[in-house]
Amino acid sequence: DMTQEQLERKMADLEREVVELRREIKPLRPLRSVPDTFGMFADDPDFEDVVRLGREYRDQANRDQPDAEAP
Repeated sequence: DMTQEQLERKMADLEREVVELRREIKPLRPLRSVPDTFGMFADDPDFEDVVRLGREYRDQANRDQPDAEAP
């Protein structure tokens, strides 16, 4: 069991951490229109990985599907 003093210290630590995390979070702004989305990932170094992983997932899902009618 924690003492009152330990709980108060822990709470103060958590409050400081929340303040730090809130500072780091970029506020989301609502998109006004579809063109607002164009280029939003232009400088995101992880975006290519997202695209690659999505493609791999779709390819795997397509391989797992029984052949319906071939186009």
